[in-house]
Amino acid sequence: MVNEQAKRIGERIKQIRMQKNLPQAVVAGSMGVSQSLLSSIESGRCSTTVDNLIKLHEILDCPVRDFFVDIDGAYAPELPEGCFSLEELAGALASLRGK
Repeated sequence: MVNEQAKRIGERIKQIRMQKNLPQAVVAGSMGVSQSLLSSIESGRCSTTVDNLIKLHEILDCPVRDFFVDIDGAYAPELPEGCFSLEELAGALASLRGK
């Protein structure tokens, strides 16, 4: 059984691939692996290698770190300057309610 962190990495790979509108078969072919292996990685049925992560970073045109941003369950995307997160908005609204 794959550990929870490996499962989250697989989910993140799938999310990035889908954001780029790349079919699983195309990405798997570019990696030199079967579509069923990529499916297993994305679904968390198996873990992947560092070599495959490097290939994915090149194919998906994203930093390798993007595969690990929510590995601890606390995904916090980078926000453009002047923007704030939903959590920050909720906190600000809650503090206004208390006044």
